[in-house]
Amino acid sequence: MRSLALTMAVGISVVGAASASVCGDVVFDFESVEGNRDNRAGDYRVLDLESGGVRAVIFRSEGERFTVWNSSGENVPDSWGHKHLSPVFNYVADDYLVMSFSEPMREVSIEFGDYGEDQDIAEMYIYEEINATGNPFAHVTGEMGYNDMRWDGPTTLTFVADPGESFTSIKFRGGEDPFLQSTFIDNIVTKLAIPSPGTLAVLGLGCAVGAGQLRRRDRR
Repeated sequence: MRSLALTMAVGISVVGAASASVCGDVVFDFESVEGNRDNRAGDYRVLDLESGGVRAVIFRSEGERFTVWNSSGENVPDSWGHKHLSPVFNYVADDYLVMSFSEPMREVSIEFGDYGEDQDIAEMYIYEEINATGNPFAHVTGEMGYNDMRWDGPTTLTFVADPGESFTSIKFRGGEDPFLQSTFIDNIVTKLAIPSPGTLAVLGLGCAVGAGQLRRRDRR
């Protein structure tokens, strides 16, 4: 099944989803995904998402299952809504969630949160190619507080590429050894790599036209 996940992820086209999302953030918050009240259900091996004209594919690097947890009625931050990515189904050494994008990105942030009395570590690697291949050119880590979902709020990891650089995949996890995949994850926010000046001018015009059309609709 691991090869299936990798094959499906490789199927992402890096040539071109809609570019309107250059106007703002591209947010993957899992609210449109079917969730499960059992956060250990293991519903997915591959999760195919779309936001702002950008496609993304998520799988676990060791082929394990994961789920989207429906937290309705639980004490979670309002900004997290009711659906969160949850890999806490099976603990495997050196296992990460891998996320590939259909367009080059220049910035990404991820929120991690947990219940319980352990102080977890969140980490994220950045890769130029899809499927977290090749050598990572960045590694970001952060310490998570005790029971932070109820007290301090989620821990956010952020990466911003240097000018002229971009990436098309990341891998990430949160937890404490030996339970290195034991936190909830939400609000994965990305920004597209800056296009060439000519493309940027066209996209800027499109954003302005779109905003004008929205204003005209409001007046009606």
